[in-house]
Amino acid sequence: MKGIPIAELFKATEIRDYDLHPNGRTAICTVNRGRNWELATLDLRTGRVKRFLSSDESLTDASYSPSGDSTAYITDFQGDENHDIVVIGTDGKKAKKLTGGGSDNFNHRFSPDGRTIAFASNRDSDTENIFVVPSSGGKIAKLTREKMPVLMAFAWSPQGDRIAYQTGIGDEDTISVVNVRTGRTKKVLGKAGVDYWLSHYYGPPSPWSPDGKSLLYLSNEDDMLDIGAIDLQSMRSKWLVRSANEKAQPMWSPDGKALAYLEIEDPDILLKVKRGQSTRTVSPRDGVSRDAQWLPDGSGLVFLSGSATRPQEMFIWRGSGPKRVTRFQKKPLEKALVRPRLVAFKSFDGRRIPALLFEPKDRTRRAGVVAPHGGPEAQTLNEWDQLPQMLADKGFYVIEPNYRGSTGYGREFLHSHDKDLGGGDTADTVYAGKHLVESGLVDEDRLAYWGASYSGFTCMLALTKWPDMWAAGVSIVGFFDWETEMADERGYLKAYDTKKMGDPKKNPEFFKERSPINFLENLRAPLLMTASSQDVRCPPTESRAVVSRLKRIGKEHEYHEYPDEGHWPRKRKNLRDLYSRSTRFLDRHVPK
Repeated sequence: MKGIPIAELFKATEIRDYDLHPNGRTAICTVNRGRNWELATLDLRTGRVKRFLSSDESLTDASYSPSGDSTAYITDFQGDENHDIVVIGTDGKKAKKLTGGGSDNFNHRFSPDGRTIAFASNRDSDTENIFVVPSSGGKIAKLTREKMPVLMAFAWSPQGDRIAYQTGIGDEDTISVVNVRTGRTKKVLGKAGVDYWLSHYYGPPSPWSPDGKSLLYLSNEDDMLDIGAIDLQSMRSKWLVRSANEKAQPMWSPDGKALAYLEIEDPDILLKVKRGQSTRTVSPRDGVSRDAQWLPDGSGLVFLSGSATRPQEMFIWRGSGPKRVTRFQKKPLEKALVRPRLVAFKSFDGRRIPALLFEPKDRTRRAGVVAPHGGPEAQTLNEWDQLPQMLADKGFYVIEPNYRGSTGYGREFLHSHDKDLGGGDTADTVYAGKHLVESGLVDEDRLAYWGASYSGFTCMLALTKWPDMWAAGVSIVGFFDWETEMADERGYLKAYDTKKMGDPKKNPEFFKERSPINFLENLRAPLLMTASSQDVRCPPTESRAVVSRLKRIGKEHEYHEYPDEGHWPRKRKNLRDLYSRSTRFLDRHVPK
């Protein structure tokens, strides 16, 4: 960078998840200090981070047993997403792998007595369900037998006799409770045209009341995700928090007298505490706060928070203002970086599309990059990402549209591209580029497109269906042929794509029209593509097929494949290479 070397953007220790020790004084967390994701302990009083366990492969999602004398975590071999669960003593000794067999085992949860671990797995079919295993090792038993995936959200009751869980793929999800001893399941929330969630994307669920008699939940019955509670005896529900914003991760304090939750106030996420009729914000107001946990004694909350100019750190709140626990970024960068602003534009059909806009400090280049999020069910927020900063330093305006189908704006917006993936949502991203030009910020011959995963797919559609708009394009870990993608992807992704798009065998012409591999002859802009050899979401065969055809028809392109990565880089050197490679390519091909 001009003001700060690029290396500075990748020096800060990254923290991804954590769990509080029962003593409330320390946490075990997943950190990346320059090589790979590893486990570390963190002293909440001093902010000191001490390595606990490291490996050539990623170690993540550590949690303490209720007694605090052992830790469970998951391993990931070269990003292939066939995770295994390991338990180890807090002294770092006597590690024992509880799972194996080439399946994906994840989202482990200790029972309240510490004797059992529940986890999600696809070990016996393409559909993820909940399994249980003794925490000391032993026979694995299947607990739920749902036809739709049980992926992210489930939690033990305080008494340890039941588990509440969420079933579905983000459309008409339901909430059920299973008796751990008998395996008997009861659906407690579910309705056509409504989603019921135990949490969201921004933290693990803690839905149970302290007495185990009721559950907190999120529902978009009135469009936005609001917070309700259901009494499991009377089966009566009531609303606790309703507003014009979406909410996430509701959880009672240990004494049941206060309710903590996250609220999306675009482009930020704030942590709030409601006590009686009074509600207060307890997190920084600039940035994204997430992954909150009550201190065991209920005296406060621990959470993670970061922004576009501030890497994610751990904070603690004890009744006054939030206090930063960690100082991972040794050299302050905020003044040298670009703080995005929230903008909006009208798309092809008049729909209002929100976006984040990064404006370069040197604006003489008059060039722009459209850089949508992946997903498609995700939301670009005011959080840490090195790429827009690197592009802004090269003089690019960077617009990150939250196209139709994004989360954070209610159920209608979320489902507004159903049965239309690659249609209106892709047009929204194209109109983000038009907005830069029509606003007078960017010259029409200096516009580029960068996308990853789902937006790697929309990037290729934009470059081949609006070929005259673009000076260059970058497509990262994308998919380009619906038929082969749905044949090769994992079960829950296949269920999701079928729900969102239908069956390619029943409507083959529609799927061909939405597959950019069929329109590569239209490509005019130079193209950079990357893939990852271990990717199970967007398999590298998707990119290899495109590259083969590009060579055959003589289109200008570059291709790089990361042999030791899955869907997204875990190793810092690979992420830095990916972002640097992208920035160099766009800087070289977009006119100065």
